Amino acid sequence: MSSELLLAALGSCAVGLFIGWCGVAGFLLPILFTAACGLGVTESLLLSFLCFAVSGAIGSWNYRRRGELPLRPALVLSAGSLAGSLLGAALGGLLEPGTVKVVLYIVVFLSGLAIAVRELRARKGPEKKGDRFPGTPSLLALGFATALLCALSGAGGPVLVMPLLVALGVPAKMAVGVALLDSVFIALPAVAVYGSRCESLAALVPMLLAAVLGHALGVFAGSVTAARVPQSLLKRGVAVFSICFSLFMLLK
Repeated sequence: MSSELLLAALGSCAVGLFIGWCGVAGFLLPILFTAACGLGVTESLLLSFLCFAVSGAIGSWNYRRRGELPLRPALVLSAGSLAGSLLGAALGGLLEPGTVKVVLYIVVFLSGLAIAVRELRARKGPEKKGDRFPGTPSLLALGFATALLCALSGAGGPVLVMPLLVALGVPAKMAVGVALLDSVFIALPAVAVYGSRCESLAALVPMLLAAVLGHALGVFAGSVTAARVPQSLLKRGVAVFSICFSLFMLLK
């Protein structure tokens, strides 16, 4: 049990660090909890979404302090995500998880490809400033669709939201800040639904504390130091990571 707690703490910390930097990597948590820590699917999803709620709150706060989190589009997106997460978590026990994950990885691949194409076509020089967010109906639809997939599959919201926002023209670091706040609204309904399905919550407390504390430390460090990461490098890194990981998961 002690080795499993250590794995949960260190693994959650590492994932949190990458979430703080670029918003992606949350989808690794369910894999960590099931494969390395020996938890069941329901328990691993509960712990994952608890971590996402913590990382979203801490990370979005730090991005907001730097002026990289515009509240209006973030809250519109989050409103759609709240509804999508409720439906996705409710359907989680009815659909085949493998089918949902295939759809998820296809979306991740297409998002990364869109960022890569955009970077290849981008003009040289600094990125123009301004509000590049889609309109309210599009943001609501985006929030609903991405939250539905994430709540079904256990992926953190930023893994879909951040690449899609960048592909639509939102500056990368601003997209991370918005995606982190949005992940809170995805996580909370999922926590309530998956928590109600766990047979023994008391037995999960040690693992829960190890994972959440490690994750909080990682995302705090990542979100504080994210300002030092060049935005162009961030976008290219997200594109390469999304494409390679999604292809690996689809073809394995």
